This record gives sequence, C-alpha cells and structure tokens, in this order.
Amino acid sequence: MSMRCFLSSLSRRPYMQSTKKLFLLAIAMTLVVAYAVAAPAPQAGQDIRITNGPILAEVNGNAVVIAWSTDVPSSSRVWYATDKNNLTHVAEAPENGSNTHRVRIDNLRPDTTYYFQVESAQSRGNRGQGESEGVLSFRTLSSGAQTVHNQKPVVAATEAAAGMQENGKVRITNGPIIEEADGNHARIAWTTNIQGSTRVTYGTDMGNMSKLAEAPWGAGGLTHRVELKNLQPGTTYYFQAETGQAAGSEVESDIFSFRTPNNGEAAIRQQHPQMVRSEGQGSGQQVGSGQQVGAGAVDHPRMREALQALQQARADLQQAPPQFAGHRQKAIELVDHAIQEINAGMQFAAQQGIISRDSAANQQSYLQPMTSGVNNTSYPMMADAQRALEQARSALQQAAHNFGGHRTNALQDVNQALQEINLGIQAAGQR
Repeated sequence: MSMRCFLSSLSRRPYMQSTKKLFLLAIAMTLVVAYAVAAPAPQAGQDIRITNGPILAEVNGNAVVIAWSTDVPSSSRVWYATDKNNLTHVAEAPENGSNTHRVRIDNLRPDTTYYFQVESAQSRGNRGQGESEGVLSFRTLSSGAQTVHNQKPVVAATEAAAGMQENGKVRITNGPIIEEADGNHARIAWTTNIQGSTRVTYGTDMGNMSKLAEAPWGAGGLTHRVELKNLQPGTTYYFQAETGQAAGSEVESDIFSFRTPNNGEAAIRQQHPQMVRSEGQGSGQQVGSGQQVGAGAVDHPRMREALQALQQARADLQQAPPQFAGHRQKAIELVDHAIQEINAGMQFAAQQGIISRDSAANQQSYLQPMTSGVNNTSYPMMADAQRALEQARSALQQAAHNFGGHRTNALQDVNQALQEINLGIQAAGQR
C-alpha cells in the first residue's frame, strides 16, 4: 500500500465511525418514537389506575402506614372506619407530584379491626378519580407489640345482600353529611343498605336544583361521596342526595342546605346540613333522613353542646401559629375524630330511637366569656382551644347515654387533644 493510500484510509476512519454512530442513534430514536406511538397513552376522562398495592407498609397498636402506586401523579387519601359500611374517617398525605403514595393514620385503637379504601385524584388534570377495588381491612396490634412491615390487607367480606335489602328497597342508613367544604367546593357523603348510584342535585334556589354531581356506580361500596365544584364563597346551596338501581328501587334524601365559607374562613368539616324540606323518606328507624338527624340533635342537647364546643376548638387551633412541634396538628386530628364520634353517636341514637332527657345545654355558650383555669396569655388561641375542649368534655360527661360507645370514644379523643395542647405549649415555651 502506498503512503498516500495509507494516509487516506486513516483520514476516512473517524468519519466512518461517526457516521456509524449517527446511523445507530437514528435507529434508536426511531424505535423510541414508534413505541411511544404504539403504546396506549392514558386518555382524558379515564380513571386513574392503581398499579400496585395497597399494602400495609407499617402496622402497630396505634398507627398504620398504607402505601400504593398509580399510573400518574395524583393525590393520596384513605377513607377508613371500624364499620365497613360507613367509611367516614379520612387521612391524607400532601400531593407531591409522585406516582407513589404513603398515608399514615394515627390515634388508632389497639387490637381493633379497621376497614379502608384508598383514593387518588388529580387536582389539575383530566383523569378520573381512582379507588382501590372493594373495601379492605387490617387489625392493629396489641399494645406494646413490635411493628410489622409490608403486610397485605384482607379483602373485607361483603354483606349478604339478602340480609340487608329489606325486600330490595334502597335505604339511606347514614347522612348525608358535609364531610368538607370551603369557598369553592364541597364533599357530601351518605351510606345505604345496598349498592347503587351516587347522585346529588343542587343549586342556590331550592325550587331549581338543576345542577348535577355524581360518582361512578358502586365506586365506594355502600358509602357514597360526591364532590360539588365551582361553588361561590359565602353562598347558601340546597341539595338532595339520591341512590338507586338500574332495575329496582331508589331513595332520595330530604332537601338540605349548607353555606360555603367566605374566603379566609375555616373550612367546614363533618357537619350535618340543615334540613329545609322533608320528602317523606324518613320513618321509624331510618337514619339519614334530615328529619331524624335534626330530631336527634334536639333530643340530645349535651351532645349538641359538645359538638359546638369541638367546632369552636378546631377553629381556634387552626388560627394558632404552627410553632408547637406538631402537637397542634395532632390536636386538630383528635378533635376531628371526636366530632365524627359525636355525629356517629347521634346517628346511633336516632337509629335506636334513643331520646335524651338531660338538662338543656347552654346554647349561647360562645356569646358569653367562658371561665376556665387556663391562664396562658402567651398563646391565646391555644388557650381558647383548651377552654372549648374543657367545655366539650364537661358536656360529654353529663350526657345521659353512652350512644353505642361513641360518647366514650369522643371523651378519649378530647382528653388526648388536651394533652397535645399542653405538650405543644410546653414545647413552644422551651424554644
């Protein structure tokens, strides 16, 4: 080979190598594009899909961590209760733009079976809400037992339909209640004896409730939840809940009303709406008609007084600054749980026909200054919350019935909330 040919071959090698690399890169990019085109992309309106779990990442005597993953980033929410047909408690984790979800539930009772369902949704996006299939369960460990990890939950056995249907008639068994509402949205929930549709008609005019909100048929089992969106702050809305079957009976609640908070006001949580017109659905032991819920509240003045005091305590805690080493937030969670227990207790009383004849509660308690041994001017909102909780405790202690154990549970929550406030004030004072 001549020197010229040798030098020419050397000069061509880098060019040939770079050309080969470009050719291979082009093939790889073509394959990626082809796969992306062929792979089915999530369509607008489709439900978010749970791709893994849920599992019990951690379980001990007083807490559980539930984990799952979804096909798109979304929120993390768990509905739970000790009654599989009435999942009214909620725990959430902040939405962080991730496909993986972990929700911790604290303040559970040892050696107790809990039922739950996980839920993921997009606050910004066009995908439908995703839920775990069916109701699942777990049991907390005995006090002092070592935490266990990565356990599979148990699929809760479904109730025998024949035993709950009462000749195939749908009945509202709990609610409706306003689980949560702010100035622009509200979440309404109720339960029924058998599965069915989930619909709410609503509007600002009781004679023209032309707006409709609904959830997928049977999505929550016997628990029904509907989100009302694009509401106006400081506005009264009227609504009626409805559950029915494609070929069978249907039931409509009475007509209720609620008022959305003004901008800057605390959100509504776990409140009974006001009945404005009875539709004749409530009779005998049927819980969930507005008439029964209203009567239950009137017949149990001490429970109503405790509920008002707890709502005041929650508002005070929300206005307190977040400087109490996490104890303020724990107190809020305990107050929420106590509110849920009181609501459940009054619903139990209505179902059992229990009427309290205890002395009338002080309905104007928050129009007059409340006296208390609390004297803490450094943290006034925490001190106000303490006073309200002490009044709630006093009212619960004077109630005439135990309300199926819910009064005792509420008292335990109130006592723990008071302890958390004291711990928070101590922690803030040590800084």
